[in-house]
Amino acid sequence: MRDFGFLDASGFGFGTAPLDILASNINMIGFNVIPLLKLFYELAPFLLGRNGKEDMPANHRDAFVQLANDARNRIREITPEELAKFKQLPLIVDVREKDEYIKGHISGANHISRGLLEQRIFEIAPDCSKPILVYCAGGNRGALAADTLQKMGYQSVFSLKGGLLGWLEAGGLVETTKTL
Repeated sequence: MRDFGFLDASGFGFGTAPLDILASNINMIGFNVIPLLKLFYELAPFLLGRNGKEDMPANHRDAFVQLANDARNRIREITPEELAKFKQLPLIVDVREKDEYIKGHISGANHISRGLLEQRIFEIAPDCSKPILVYCAGGNRGALAADTLQKMGYQSVFSLKGGLLGWLEAGGLVETTKTL
């Protein structure tokens, strides 16, 4: 069976280059990082709700990405490193689908899927001046969600740049939700 490599946040393959680059630095932090990276790249698609298949045709995907990029011009994206500098964490909202959230999410995140955000945000954030961080798997739905919240009157909204994938790549941890 041929190895088709790994998928990036947008679902496109990028081969095995990240592992090749680090092959010369096997002991760079005191232990063998290659098995950890392999594990990360194997688990990341499941945590991010991706199974290696494209969910929509290319022309729809392009339109969706364009909408997200337009939203990025109106919102503030922050990196995991910038989030770590906050003295008080904002309200964290995971806008992925429920099955994605259950597989793994940022600790303390509230779940409201993107499709229900406008209806349910007031349940967890009645104060429009309270800072809110939204995130999704790769950053696109999060950017759209942040744009929507701003349009609804929320004054301090951020989108996590790179979504959960960016969080994991920066060394962030996730927790899982047990289901009955």
